Amino acid sequence: MKETENQVFEPMPETPAEPETTAAATDDELLAEARKNIRNGVLWCVGGLAASFLSYHFAEAGSRYVVATGAIIWGAIQALRGVGAAVKIRRQRNESDAARRLILSAATAAVLIGGLTYYSIRTMRSNTIDLLDTEQIYTAEGLRIAIPAGYTAISETAEPETDSTYAHSYMYVTDGRWEFNTQRVVGILAPDVECIADISDYCLGRDSAYYDGGIVAPTQPYALGGLDMLCSEGRRTEYPDDIFTNYDFKHGQTLITVGIIYPAEEYGKPETRRRVEELLSGIALEADSAAESQE
Repeated sequence: MKETENQVFEPMPETPAEPETTAAATDDELLAEARKNIRNGVLWCVGGLAASFLSYHFAEAGSRYVVATGAIIWGAIQALRGVGAAVKIRRQRNESDAARRLILSAATAAVLIGGLTYYSIRTMRSNTIDLLDTEQIYTAEGLRIAIPAGYTAISETAEPETDSTYAHSYMYVTDGRWEFNTQRVVGILAPDVECIADISDYCLGRDSAYYDGGIVAPTQPYALGGLDMLCSEGRRTEYPDDIFTNYDFKHGQTLITVGIIYPAEEYGKPETRRRVEELLSGIALEADSAAESQE
């Protein structure tokens, strides 16, 4: 009789246990990335707002300043993406409390940044220059200037003659990009100066020092609307983005210098030339009473 053989089932070698799913590790990495986006986004927002406010704060009256809208908008988008990703991961882990805290923190940060944005914009707007919508007339002895609409109210100063200085007066307006000013120096011209061309050497010497960023066009005769003048153009190192121009007139022994300053990017354009001529055409010199009395 055959002995019944009982099969012996040897256990199969255990399959090496696979490492636990990497989902948890992946979630941690995604959460870290989300936090990084939140942090960087907030920094971009705050940095953009700070840069805009400082640019405005240190800009001179009427000059241009930078608003870093790109940094502010990109920072907000990056921060919102980070918050959304982090909340999603927390909810997938059933960490509802952590998700709610994150949403609350994000909302608080949004309110603070929004408040800072509102304050900055309000501050800038409250100090924005006021432009008049009517023509202005500036008058000084022997001089009358019609200033077109679209400029600030006339700002003027005058100083009497002293032992070391001539009497002089100054007028200034701006539209935020262009500046229009006039200076009168009374009695600086010698009696033998018969026309404005006679002081071209003086103007050349003055301009070589004034245009410390380089002379674009040297002093030369120029006439417009029956007025004879000297014209020069140049740059100044302190304001590298602007073109400075001087137009010199003679009225008796008084030297009248009209300054027009505008962005360098507008130099040479036909509309720039037309605007300059519009400003110059508003200038009228009254008859020299001293010369008339001598006649």
